[in-house]
Amino acid sequence: MSPSAILQPFQASTVENLEIGHNLKPRASGSGGPTMKPGSGWFLPSGSYTAQQIVEGCAPLLETVLSNLGQDPPGSPTARQMLLDNLASNLNIGTRESSLHIPMSDASRKEMAGQAVRVGQQLIQYASEVENVRFDPQYTIRSPCEGHLLKPPVASLMFGPRSLEHLMQVYNEYLHQMVLLRDALLPFENFEEVIIPITGKTGRDIGMRFTEQSRTNFLAELMTKQLTQKSVFKAAVSLIAPQLSSIDGYGFQYAYGSVLPSFVIGSSSTRLLRYIPAALGETDIPIAFKSEIQDYYVAQRAEIVAPMEIISAGSVPSFSDQPLDASWLSVDETSCGNPDNGVALKLHVRFSDRSTTAVDLGQIARGRRYAYQVSRESSTGSQEAVPVYVHSAADVLIKSDTGLVTAKDGGIHLILVQSSIVALALLGRIYPENVIVLGPEETIADAERVGKSLSGKPKFVIQIGSAKKNFMPQRDQN
Repeated sequence: MSPSAILQPFQASTVENLEIGHNLKPRASGSGGPTMKPGSGWFLPSGSYTAQQIVEGCAPLLETVLSNLGQDPPGSPTARQMLLDNLASNLNIGTRESSLHIPMSDASRKEMAGQAVRVGQQLIQYASEVENVRFDPQYTIRSPCEGHLLKPPVASLMFGPRSLEHLMQVYNEYLHQMVLLRDALLPFENFEEVIIPITGKTGRDIGMRFTEQSRTNFLAELMTKQLTQKSVFKAAVSLIAPQLSSIDGYGFQYAYGSVLPSFVIGSSSTRLLRYIPAALGETDIPIAFKSEIQDYYVAQRAEIVAPMEIISAGSVPSFSDQPLDASWLSVDETSCGNPDNGVALKLHVRFSDRSTTAVDLGQIARGRRYAYQVSRESSTGSQEAVPVYVHSAADVLIKSDTGLVTAKDGGIHLILVQSSIVALALLGRIYPENVIVLGPEETIADAERVGKSLSGKPKFVIQIGSAKKNFMPQRDQN
């Protein structure tokens, strides 16, 4: 029985009903009322917000500007259309007014650029749907210039006869709040669902400005260094669980749910995280999930179990492995010492004969990132007459000694699986140096063209049968 069975488990229906802790029913309270009142100024009150609620909470800034700009001349675009169109250009990628310029140099950056566009478009939709907003036409704010460019027609509007001297400051604050929100949401694949705690700060940290420093740190890595899972984790916790900012992890739990790598629910995302309304730990205190093995290179190794059969590269294995019976995630608080410094999260796999094993999710994430996949260019129809050692996935996972599995005598080791959960578990159990993941239509010959071919070193091939390979990271096709 899984540890989460006491409470109603959260089941990831997209991944063979993987159980992820127990269900929560978190509710985003929003502002609880107007965010701008005459004489009180504007701010986001303390509470828990969705992205849409934050956009609605910032709307009085835009409405203040529009009210003062007055009636639109007939036959021309409305001021609302022009100002929202400018915001859309600020939130887009590749425009003159873009607030974010991401070099398209690798798959992770390409994914993040696409994420920025997707988030920006959704924020614009939210902004376009806001109505019946209370605002103060006399409101003023000192909003430092943040370099958000205006389209020429908007510049003419904001600095022309219809405008007032202070309106550009108010509009600038609106633009900046939306840009900060977009950038804060970049780590989350399902950003619309994330519940964001807001502490009601004013002054320099008003609204989303409390994210300024973390945004600077994240964008510096995104644009000048290699984007890592660590940097995405840091950006995510800085928004919704800043107590965990000093820990190096890959996921976490906070008051409103858990945040895990997106592949847990079957995503092919390279780096993005997934908000899940479920609790994995038994504590109300935020906890970080970190890898049990910090440096896999010096980790203990284990020799792979004996093969079920040996075939030639062109042959079809006759062996069929055990089917998966159940799988779940649970916290292992004993594996990383002090829980305040982070805990390990284990993927439990139970086969049809009731044999069970647990694999560290952090090592699974690492193995998934490092695994090779066959591309169109690497695929080939030729193959050498080399022996292939066919192993049982259940034996590799359960009967191997403690440590990351390898083969001291080298060779090609094939493990056939029908379950993406079992494939993930194997990625966390095998030493992640030369592992290839094949789809059902790919062959050992294809695997021989990818990965490393060092003399005497093993090559592990995980081939997924009827299951799809969509849990693997996106790769560049050129």
